[in-house]
Amino acid sequence: MTTIATLTLLVLGVFLAYSVLGPVALNVGRFLKRAWLYCPEHQEYARVGVHPFGAALTAAYGGPALHVRRCSLLKGGEVCDEKCLAGADF
Repeated sequence: MTTIATLTLLVLGVFLAYSVLGPVALNVGRFLKRAWLYCPEHQEYARVGVHPFGAALTAAYGGPALHVRRCSLLKGGEVCDEKCLAGADF
């Protein structure tokens, strides 16, 4: 491997570590827990978990993009409209 290729890979690795892995490592703990949120569709409270790694990465660069991963009200194959996440505070 040439010196230029090695330096390019090194710079790319450092960039990814600081711009992707660092923010995810700092924020992922906030999004691993499940929260009690009110579901307007079912009109009751549910335990909701979000996709932690996507939310952690986007939280570092603005508001987190929250998407429902688990919900205690959803049956197998049922889709969520994610309206409960509008006021969520993780």
